[in-house]
Amino acid sequence: MSTDLPTTQYPKATGRVDVVYSQSPALLRWIECTTECKHIEGLFLLSNEARDLHINQLLKVFPELKNEHRVVRYANVKLDQHFPENYSPSYDPYSNNRTRPSWGLLFRIETRFTLIGKTSIKFQHRFLTVPPSQANRDFNNRDEDDQYTVLDDGEEPERIFASAEGLIVFIKWQTDDKGHRFFKPSPGIFQNPALAAPPIVHFLREAGPEKRAVGSVRPDNAFRFQIHLRKSDEDELGHVTNSRYVSLIHDVLTFGLRSGYYANGTGESKTTQALPMIPSHTTSPSDKVAVPAGSSFYKRGIVLELFVGYERELKVMPQVYVWSWVEPHRVQDQFDVVRFEICSIDGNGQEQVLSLCRTIIKEDSQLRASL
Repeated sequence: MSTDLPTTQYPKATGRVDVVYSQSPALLRWIECTTECKHIEGLFLLSNEARDLHINQLLKVFPELKNEHRVVRYANVKLDQHFPENYSPSYDPYSNNRTRPSWGLLFRIETRFTLIGKTSIKFQHRFLTVPPSQANRDFNNRDEDDQYTVLDDGEEPERIFASAEGLIVFIKWQTDDKGHRFFKPSPGIFQNPALAAPPIVHFLREAGPEKRAVGSVRPDNAFRFQIHLRKSDEDELGHVTNSRYVSLIHDVLTFGLRSGYYANGTGESKTTQALPMIPSHTTSPSDKVAVPAGSSFYKRGIVLELFVGYERELKVMPQVYVWSWVEPHRVQDQFDVVRFEICSIDGNGQEQVLSLCRTIIKEDSQLRASL
């Protein structure tokens, strides 16, 4: 539900201030429900749209504020639909579709800013189902709450199926003495901390992937995967679009799983050092990767969280590749943490890390891996 605060707290506002803003209910499109990759990519795009709608909605009630350019510094998406407490009552545990939302599902996105800094804003989203009888409801209007307290026969209450968090930085474009454009952080549109609401989304891993220490080497089970970018992957800034990161990472993850790489790998994907060979039926300390070499177990998984962090701008160019590995010291129960470093070669022939990403995956319930 949205939170309405009296405009007396915002003397410059010309209308109602929705600190927590809910979009009008909409239907999930076919492209957003077909595959896991497309679904996650759709969540990234819908999060961007929801954030911009909330900003524009606030700009309408604060006419003295002017819109500014902004870039995304990180995005973290959580697929709450895979947690039992969020299952649909009609969920079939034996269905291949699992709990991915279906085409035509009525939903809404709830957006809130959780931190307002000098040049940045942190935001959170919740993706919620909407009962069909509430398709025309204004979820930002508290006067309508009593009208919708009772559901129609056969309807299920709203449930969360995904959530997201991200950080944007406001920027100003500048030009250097050679005519090259670049941007620097600039004061944000909103400076009133009262526009922020308490955070409501909690992740399995709250913090993003840590940078490796300078001079440190990747673990022996790290794997390099070449990726190919196209001109159509660029946005208006000349950078690879945020949503494209999803398909790139998903490609690496899928290849790593199906090739057996995350279970030590075979052929070109074989790791330089064999992982500990421990029978899958035994219990091992959490600091060991308990996968028999060449294991066929770990070939399927479900993405629970996907974090994308932007260290530098990723542009369409040759020699872009990804290093990936399972972080064995982070393996817990049936959840596994996989790290990705998107890299390129700079003008001096040195490797530079462009993006730090991470996914948390759950082993397939039909074929539980020992990883």
